[in-house]
Amino acid sequence: MRQHRVIRPLKSPRRTSLTIGLALCSYAAMVDSTMAQDAESAPSSRPIEEVMVTATKRETSMQDIPVAISAVTGESLEKSQTYDIESFARLDPAIQVNNRGVGDNQIIIRGISSAGKPTVGIYYDEAVITGLGLDGGSDNQPNIGMHDVQRVEILKGPQGTLFGANSMSGTMRVITNSPNLDEMEGSLKLSAGSVYGGNGLFRGEGVLNVPLIENTLAARAVIWSDNGGGYIDKKPGNGKDLKNVNDVKVNGAKLSFGWQPTDALNIEFSGLHQKSEVDDSQYFEFDEGEYNNVSPTAEPFEAEIDLFSLLAAYDLSAGTVTATASYMERDMFLSRDSTPTAIRFGIPALLAYHQSQDYSIFSSELRFASDFSGPVQLVTGLFYADQESDSQNAALVADPDSMVAPCDFHADCVSSGNAEADINSANNVNTIEQLAAFLETNIELSPYWTATLGVRYYEADIEDRQVTTQGLRFPTSPVQTDDEVVLDESISEDEFSYNVALSYAATENTTLYARAASGFRPGGVNNADNAADYGVTVPERYESDELWNYEIGAKSYLLDKKIYTELTLYHIDWSRQQISVTDPGGTFVYISNTGKSAVSGIEAMVNASFDNGLSGNIGITYTDSKLAEDMPDTAETSGYDGDRLPYSARWSIAGQLEYELPVDFGKVSGDGYVNANFNYRSDSYTGFNDEDPNYQKLDGYSLFGLRAGVRQANWDVNLFVDNVTNQAPEIGLRVTGDGYRVYTTRPRTIGLSYAYRY
Repeated sequence: MRQHRVIRPLKSPRRTSLTIGLALCSYAAMVDSTMAQDAESAPSSRPIEEVMVTATKRETSMQDIPVAISAVTGESLEKSQTYDIESFARLDPAIQVNNRGVGDNQIIIRGISSAGKPTVGIYYDEAVITGLGLDGGSDNQPNIGMHDVQRVEILKGPQGTLFGANSMSGTMRVITNSPNLDEMEGSLKLSAGSVYGGNGLFRGEGVLNVPLIENTLAARAVIWSDNGGGYIDKKPGNGKDLKNVNDVKVNGAKLSFGWQPTDALNIEFSGLHQKSEVDDSQYFEFDEGEYNNVSPTAEPFEAEIDLFSLLAAYDLSAGTVTATASYMERDMFLSRDSTPTAIRFGIPALLAYHQSQDYSIFSSELRFASDFSGPVQLVTGLFYADQESDSQNAALVADPDSMVAPCDFHADCVSSGNAEADINSANNVNTIEQLAAFLETNIELSPYWTATLGVRYYEADIEDRQVTTQGLRFPTSPVQTDDEVVLDESISEDEFSYNVALSYAATENTTLYARAASGFRPGGVNNADNAADYGVTVPERYESDELWNYEIGAKSYLLDKKIYTELTLYHIDWSRQQISVTDPGGTFVYISNTGKSAVSGIEAMVNASFDNGLSGNIGITYTDSKLAEDMPDTAETSGYDGDRLPYSARWSIAGQLEYELPVDFGKVSGDGYVNANFNYRSDSYTGFNDEDPNYQKLDGYSLFGLRAGVRQANWDVNLFVDNVTNQAPEIGLRVTGDGYRVYTTRPRTIGLSYAYRY
């Protein structure tokens, strides 16, 4: 008879004891399972051991947890040379990223995508880093590099009880390696690649871990740098053609300290800084062909991220008390060409549209995870967050020779004597202060049945302030000298989230579960008064939207634990959906609650490892996301029952296959390997139907990568080929009055990678 495994609390922030020491192998949606061989067993026995995850804020077996989760280990990220969110999405079919260049990602899980605030919560260790996109949108999510990562966990479906408001469709957690108190260690990783038709790409990462006081205090430092790789050619029409203008420069560093003053108390502090820069345009224009851009103004991007976090965990006899605090600040600036819009409005000028955002979020949590001796376990706590977004935008006349505007925003234009260059500008400030209390309990009803019940109460104060610094002008209207406050509103709201699940240990190797959970995201306000001045009716506010997710799943080991499988079927009902609406005159864009949507899907994952050196994984997801009723007639935005939701691909497949065998070249011996990885996404659309003037199709695509090399315990060298078939997939679109702009991945890249550990 199977003995049911007790769900245990996370003992300390030192996450190395149960995961880093295991040899992990990822599968499909990259559910990583530990590969270990019993030294006394027969050669045919190579079981996949169970993995412990902390996705539910306690240490839990992957097989037992009644939630669909995928986890990609740092080893898997290293093998596939994955360093950011966009490339991570190629490994895991459960997550889709609508990418619009460096630092501009819209993350989608289970087809839940729309305007308004983000639908996926993002965590870096215990720190909340989910951003408010420019003007409160769901894009522009932070893109901290994935370096010295222990694993990445993707929680699919709403995670509102444990992770809060913006986790209505799922949560992404990047978990880094903690300082090692026991021994000195480090690593160095270098790679160089040749991009077909582009500039060379160079990457480096260094890690150093030093125990300062053995078994008590340690420091861990990480530095990284990515440079080059540009492949967009620019022909602005002024005779100054430019090649490979989208070179990327990403430089970052992280320093963390781990302190264990007693056996019961663990404290960890970390500070991180990352700066990202791109010289010019990151997209090509559909009508101009692959990699060709004709924007007559420069389109640089830069962003700086600072992240500080503190975690303390105290082990009581009855469980663990954990306190966390984190602060993130991101300063971002970008310029996009808006000359086509200027032409449409009869403005005879090259127009550069500048945007900036100073975004900050402080978050803190105090929780208790039990370790009771009885059949009931619980996680309960309080959460607080205060986030602010201060963004500016300006449409500026650019110099045709230099392709840049003479100033950045209104105040700069006035002080530098270039106020006439400002055609239209504004400043928006959005703040959200929230407080939540949560409780989730697991009840072992019998050795076979376990119930999970969770609830979270959330309340928030939301403020929006919009100031017009220059009303629309050109060329005769006067320069604005006084700021005009066009919106200054605040609202309060409160919501409950629920999670109910039942799991059944059918056999020692198979677990079945059923789950129902709710999720939501906060509402906000619109600039109704300003619209009314132009005879346009706009709702004063939009409410939080809500969804309910229902799923059943099975997790099972097969063939003496050589294969691990997961299968999940789910259905989502989404109501009061937040969408972007444009008035009939095309002047005002606002957020509205309207319509209902239904999403149904299947997620299948298989991981296998055999004695002959062959291992592999594959994940397949099918998502049917559509409107469940006609939307009200909202001028340029309309949708009908059965229309597919924007940016939702029906099919997504990802996997890899590796063959490993001993090699001996005399002085050099080790394990030789060949690794092939692939991913496929079917087509999707930018709107509900072709009545939307910005409705376009994102074609489906397939990407392939190859690696071949030799590894030993301390080093690994390999040749790699990314984008083997040299495709230019549409991984992101920006379809506006300025044109049909395609964001894609690098062309075929061939290179050499080297890693050394000690």
